[in-house]
Amino acid sequence: MLTYDTIIIEVEDRASRDRQLEKATRQLSEQATDCGILVTRHSFRSFTATLSAGVEYGLIQELDLL
Repeated sequence: MLTYDTIIIEVEDRASRDRQLEKATRQLSEQATDCGILVTRHSFRSFTATLSAGVEYGLIQELDLL
């Protein structure tokens, strides 16, 4: 799977998580031209948001590695 532009998100609490994930997906959606966004949870406090050719344009896919 080909991926580009990754945003790393480290959170302290649920409200912070929601704000940061919203900001990251909004920022990436402005850059997306032919791919979607993959949001991956690596731990309860660590996430990445990435433009991904494996996700259909206009969609956000979630992957939980816990």
